[in-house]
Amino acid sequence: MQVLIINPPWPGKGYGTRSQNRIIKHRSDKFLQYPIFLSYSASQLKNAGFKVTYIDSVIQDLNFDQTLTAVKKSKPDVIFMETTTPSIDADYDSLISLKDATGARIIVGGPHATYFHRDVLEECAAIDVVIRHEFDAKIANVVANIDTLDFVKGITYRKGDEIVDNGDGDMAQDLDEIPFPDRDIIPWQWYLEAWYSRRPFMNMMTSRGCPYHCAFCLWPQSMYGHKQRFRSLDNVFAEIGMLVKRYGVRELNIDDDTFTTRRERVLEFCRRLRKEKYGLIWTCNGRVDNIDDEMLGEMRRAGCKMIRLGVESGSQEVLDGIGKGLTLAQIEEGIRLVKKNGIQALGGFMFGFPYDTRETVEQTIKFSKQVSPDQVQFSIAMCYPGTSLYDYARDKGLLLAKSFREFDMTHGPVMATQDMTRSDLEHILARAYREFYFRPRFALQTLKHMKDKDEILRVFRSLRSLVRTIRLHRAGN
Repeated sequence: MQVLIINPPWPGKGYGTRSQNRIIKHRSDKFLQYPIFLSYSASQLKNAGFKVTYIDSVIQDLNFDQTLTAVKKSKPDVIFMETTTPSIDADYDSLISLKDATGARIIVGGPHATYFHRDVLEECAAIDVVIRHEFDAKIANVVANIDTLDFVKGITYRKGDEIVDNGDGDMAQDLDEIPFPDRDIIPWQWYLEAWYSRRPFMNMMTSRGCPYHCAFCLWPQSMYGHKQRFRSLDNVFAEIGMLVKRYGVRELNIDDDTFTTRRERVLEFCRRLRKEKYGLIWTCNGRVDNIDDEMLGEMRRAGCKMIRLGVESGSQEVLDGIGKGLTLAQIEEGIRLVKKNGIQALGGFMFGFPYDTRETVEQTIKFSKQVSPDQVQFSIAMCYPGTSLYDYARDKGLLLAKSFREFDMTHGPVMATQDMTRSDLEHILARAYREFYFRPRFALQTLKHMKDKDEILRVFRSLRSLVRTIRLHRAGN
């Protein structure tokens, strides 16, 4: 049986990011994150004996006619697509055309399809099956039983004129049993982060789930839960060794929701990485309340280049409202510690929460400059379906968006704030980026990191990406 995994075109400004993004949006450049869950899906389908092909129309710059030509050549029996909230209307159009052109069985997954599992089947006649939550761990079983789905858990599917709900099913418990992502079927060379320093650059995950309960965070609430499940370090290092030997990897992005939750595991990871002498540099996600000097020192000695830290707001009231579980003092101290230990800190900030006011927005911009991380990501707060923030905004009548396509971050806020209109925040990202980066203090702290050719090139590449981002968010919709 031939299975096609596809990321079809997504019209709009810039480049649409579907897979592997906690913040789904159109971005200004084609630095798209490696779709690791699609890669896990490919490896499990392949291990089950299916032939697997892959098309990414966004990264390959294929329009829909070109996409359709490529799809027909692959002659798929089954097509799988990861759908998202802001792209869902375009997804439906693509899936209808793909169904008409191939007659293939259509399977979808992802947070939007998980939350609206019945709705998507009702709204799009081309869809045959929805895999809910962790689709990569279930997809091979679904395809193997595509004609007899009655006893397959974790799906909602079409059976004649009936829509059948088989329940959520179980999450994968032993992550060591899952085969490594297939980086040949899903080509690793196509994908990069704007902040990379060395190539070959690759993504990996050492755990799934997040024990924290931020109201806006999509994946723990809709994909894989709040119970954090860990791969053994033996399994993790088997994958790293393979990446070094087969692909010559030089830089890794560890894309766990929160890599720093288990202190002793992080320390052991760092010691083993130093012992292997791979010479890798790497980046991870962390929390300011579970790091300390010893951990950060070990991480730096093991090659950690940067830690991404969720700050979200410079207002304590907003932090409390979104369930961040942090104080401004903790955030300031955490960023200070990361920088003190020679690791770059990337701070993530958001605007447009229901708890925001004109004052809190100004506080957030001011706080970003005060704590001055080495890099920032400014975003519009999105209440994606599947999050408690979406339920709150919906139940309180705070949703401003008239369609899901407005959730792509180029249309401004999707929720009402305390005292601002959508137009008040129309250009907030362009302004925040401009005010943060074009400061003498930032220029001086950046010079400290420009110690080798790789880092110099990264800084100039990031500057080009920054200019494009400002232009994207300064332009009208």
